[in-house]
Parts: sequence; C-alpha cells; structure tokens
Amino acid sequence: MVKYACPENIEDTAGTAAPEGARFSIRRMARLLKVSTSGYYQHVTRRASVVATPRQQRRADLEVKIVDIHRESRGTYGSPRVTAELRARGEVVTKKTVAKIMASAGIEGISPRTFKVKTTVVDPQASFPPDLVERCFDQGRLDAAWFTDIT
Repeated sequence: MVKYACPENIEDTAGTAAPEGARFSIRRMARLLKVSTSGYYQHVTRRASVVATPRQQRRADLEVKIVDIHRESRGTYGSPRVTAELRARGEVVTKKTVAKIMASAGIEGISPRTFKVKTTVVDPQASFPPDLVERCFDQGRLDAAWFTDIT
C-alpha cells in the first residue's frame, strides 16, 4: 500500500470526514500540499460566491460608462477626458480609477503627434562646396587647415 493512500472509510485521525465524493480528507490533502485548511475553505467560498460586491458592481457600471464615452468620442478620448465627461454626467470618480479601468478593458486614447522642430530643409538640387580636407581635421601640424561653423 502507498504511504499516503487513504482507506476506503475516509476518516481523518481527528474525526473530520471528507466532502461528498472526495477520496481524501481535506486535512490530509492540506497537510500533504503544505497549505492551510482555512485557506482551502476560503477558496471554496470565494469561488462559490456569485453575487458581486458593491465595489465590483460599481466598477462594472463604470466600465460600461467608460466604454460608452470612449465609443462616442470615436476612440480618441483618454483617461483625463473620459474622467471629465464622467464628472460632467454626475459621477464622482478619479482619473486614476478611470485609467485603471481603461487599461484592464484594453482601451486607449489617441495621443496627438509630438511637435518636431524642423530647422533645415535640404534641397536635393543644391550644390555643396567640395570637401578639400576629406573630413580629416587633424592635418598633423598647426595652421594647416582653418574651419568655421556658421551655426
């Protein structure tokens, strides 16, 4: 017989019976898996609860409203604008909460393009002066080549 096998009559040494249809007792499985029995029962009750808590219900309601506002803006609004719109509709909500809900739902706003300074426009038809030193600025002696920079 295997060391940890359980007899057909599933009774632990402390007298607690296993749940209906289980082969091993909860206490024995918890001891072998090195977990607490209270943790197992908390897991069972968490899994069995189907009623949403008020916090979960509010989050679900906010998610529906956020998706609706995002869709109305044709996908352009990010969390600051969605927050402002929710507040205009009478909701009390923070920008961080909206950002978390949007991230969990996979919703993103469209960011404007960053401004890039364009200082020089190179004309492909322009003629450039010849490079007489061939980019070798150290000629090996003093006063061999003089350079300037107009910028």
